[in-house]
Amino acid sequence: MEKNILDRFRDAVKSHRDALFELLNVNSSGKSVCLAECDVDEVSEVIKKHNNVLERIDYGEFGKCTECGGDVDIGHLELDFTSQVCLDCYSDDQIRGLERDLELAAKVQKQLLPQEIPALPGFQIAAHTEPAHIVTGDYFDFYKYPNDSQGIAIADVMGKGLPASILMSKLQAFLRVLGPEQQELHVLSSRLNELFRYNLTLIRFISLLLIKINPQDKTLSYCNAGHNPGIWWDSRKNSLQLLKPTGPALGLSHNSEFSLRNIQLSDGDLIVAYTDGIIEAKNELNEEFGLERLGWFVKVNKSKSPKEFLIDFRNAFKEFAKYIQDDMTMIVIKVV
Repeated sequence: MEKNILDRFRDAVKSHRDALFELLNVNSSGKSVCLAECDVDEVSEVIKKHNNVLERIDYGEFGKCTECGGDVDIGHLELDFTSQVCLDCYSDDQIRGLERDLELAAKVQKQLLPQEIPALPGFQIAAHTEPAHIVTGDYFDFYKYPNDSQGIAIADVMGKGLPASILMSKLQAFLRVLGPEQQELHVLSSRLNELFRYNLTLIRFISLLLIKINPQDKTLSYCNAGHNPGIWWDSRKNSLQLLKPTGPALGLSHNSEFSLRNIQLSDGDLIVAYTDGIIEAKNELNEEFGLERLGWFVKVNKSKSPKEFLIDFRNAFKEFAKYIQDDMTMIVIKVV
């Protein structure tokens, strides 16, 4: 295991253990804390597990399978840092149990994504997402503001599988509550960053592109927190523009600063937001799909409706990459 990853596990486990110590000390001092005797015993047992993990880290045994000596998957350790058995050494019953849990998680996650595309006067919108595995770390959503402006979000959790999907679900919950209440996208990004500083797992971060469209004057505001730059076909200039990052990804730093950008849209403009599973996909020659190829596709297909655009793009993408290598999501917005 790389030293920087191991250090982050050590710091996180130690921080959690120290917080539990503080809880026990407060309880023993007689202050008002809701800890029954059985709760004290349970917390003490958890602290012992933390100490055991810290010892295994110091002795170089952390992340090693006690059955075969191989490496335990990092994603597995993020979900359960006490794990000492790799997936290859799980019994058939344990594997079937994991498969059932993943299938259930996939069904729940699918229900969390938007079930319908919002109707917005003067705009056409379409979206598509495909997971690389059973569950996904990609996320997109739509929410309304009190003044009938439309909020749009697309995000990508670093990593794949169940740990990434859990963080995606957290982001969905936070945005559903905070999104409609906070119209200043850079302020919303700062708030989300603070929340995820304490909720992200050990080696992950979230890139997020927030968009707000006012259908009355056809203005678009955006805040890009370390996400891939959205592509804007500017019909007035007959050229492509990029919605570049205006701040870092969520969860990287306490003092992260985010800024807001505003653009004036015109009839015929096209906005394409996407996750990195699209531009980082590789063909048989190990060539990436890339931002340049995506920009070319936007330019050639700018006159199509968002639905037609997505259908044609999926066909072109699958011809290039043959199969899905990473979670991929795309939102297409057209001014009509």
